[in-house]
Amino acid sequence: MNWQNLIKYSSVQLRKLDEQGAPCGIGSGCLLDFKQQRFLITVFHVAEKSSDWCAQIKFNEDIQQIEVLFLNEFSFIGDFSSDKKSIKDVEFSFHPVRPDFKCYFHNRDWRGDTLEITERPVLSTADIGEPNKLTKYGFSGDIRPELIPDQNAFITDHHIYHGLEYDRTENDLHYFKMPEDHPGHDFFQGCSGAPIIGEDGKVVSLVSGGSLETNEIYGNNLAKCIRTLDRFIK
Repeated sequence: MNWQNLIKYSSVQLRKLDEQGAPCGIGSGCLLDFKQQRFLITVFHVAEKSSDWCAQIKFNEDIQQIEVLFLNEFSFIGDFSSDKKSIKDVEFSFHPVRPDFKCYFHNRDWRGDTLEITERPVLSTADIGEPNKLTKYGFSGDIRPELIPDQNAFITDHHIYHGLEYDRTENDLHYFKMPEDHPGHDFFQGCSGAPIIGEDGKVVSLVSGGSLETNEIYGNNLAKCIRTLDRFIK
């Protein structure tokens, strides 16, 4: 799969549900095969310590509803603070799923007609790398959610962003410069947890946030998180 398609299809869409089961928040993640297990991974500030999330699978044409996988509380890891006096939450969360779990990029128009449906790729540890300054990076996710109760509908825009350039790593976050002025946080809200993928096909980070002032997107140190996960899982 080429770079643009890997960016487009890899980001699994997460939905937070309220007490009535209606979507009230969105985020992103991706699937990872690791040690004969399959995981859904995202960033900690999306999943936090909540069990109110589900992963969107695809729209079921027969029953005219979106199929989802209801999730329990995500697992997370901690690390020492810089002064070594306390434990902080690492910007990484993971949730086991069935080894044969699949989900799909399912693009439908406003009439409900399917424009495209493609199975989302599952990453492996061979796909994870360290960022470098010679490679362009990108990510994707759903943004601008809108709930339409009278039509029992929940709609989003799918956003794909290319052209990031790796700048530096600070405090276990990778910082990427944007190719143009930051358009505002609303333009990326929902992309948190999406994999940041290079032209070489390597996944180097999961989107964590951004800065208008410095014109940057930043994400976690995914390679380090996976090394920690390796020690955690027997």
